[in-house]
Amino acid sequence: MLTPVERALILRGADLLKDAGPRHLLGLAEAAREIDIVEGDSLYVEEDPADALYMVVEGRVRLSAGGRTMSEVGPGEAFGTWSLVDPSERGHRADCIEDGLAVALHRDEFYDMAAEELSLLQGIVRLLAKRLRALVIERPDEARIEGEGVERPEAVMEAELVAEAAKSATAAGDARKA
Repeated sequence: MLTPVERALILRGADLLKDAGPRHLLGLAEAAREIDIVEGDSLYVEEDPADALYMVVEGRVRLSAGGRTMSEVGPGEAFGTWSLVDPSERGHRADCIEDGLAVALHRDEFYDMAAEELSLLQGIVRLLAKRLRALVIERPDEARIEGEGVERPEAVMEAELVAEAAKSATAAGDARKA
């Protein structure tokens, strides 16, 4: 059984938690649970809801989608990281290929801690923003957020309609005066 300090050090290896302070990591470590992983077992399948981040302590896990191996993770590596911020389906499966141990941090426990510690959530948002900026630089045409820059904002279109109506009313009034 791992101590809370050991679990905190393990969780720090997760990309989204790398900038979390020691106090935050200890709080998250208290909420994290240890899971024995057994060769041949599935931790989750593609259709399962994303509900926890996993860190491999010992052993290996294969991540695959559509029958194709995407990667294998081993000691000190995280998987399911996005589940802390995205509750959609996993989209891949995690199968244990070597006996060992993993630490799981459930999204609900993460948000319970984040609700009390705004700085933890702010750090995650900063990291996500940094990743998004990098994506925009690498692939600007593919990285548009919800059509940003493609469609004109609704508020601008409404303001133009109001201005057009006012212009028409003024023109109609001027025509009546003439």
